[in-house]
Amino acid sequence: MKIYKALDSASSNQASCLRVLLSKNESGQIIFCENCNVAELELGAISLRIDAGTLHALRGLLADAVTRLALYQQEKAIATQQSAFNCSVH
Repeated sequence: MKIYKALDSASSNQASCLRVLLSKNESGQIIFCENCNVAELELGAISLRIDAGTLHALRGLLADAVTRLALYQQEKAIATQQSAFNCSVH
């Protein structure tokens, strides 16, 4: 994995941040500030700053949601198929 580092020019009342691009795709990006120990999740016009420990918890939350969504959609598809089958049997 290639990591890009760049110095950000911060406002005069804040220390400069050393930002590292952790991940980027069509939905957004995650940048980590080494000095602040904060990850910034950018999704379109939404930007969310979270501490590094919370990023790990967020990963688990998202993984659980993805798993449960897949199961929900699978169960819904099966129920729809069974309903269509029950309606066609006379």
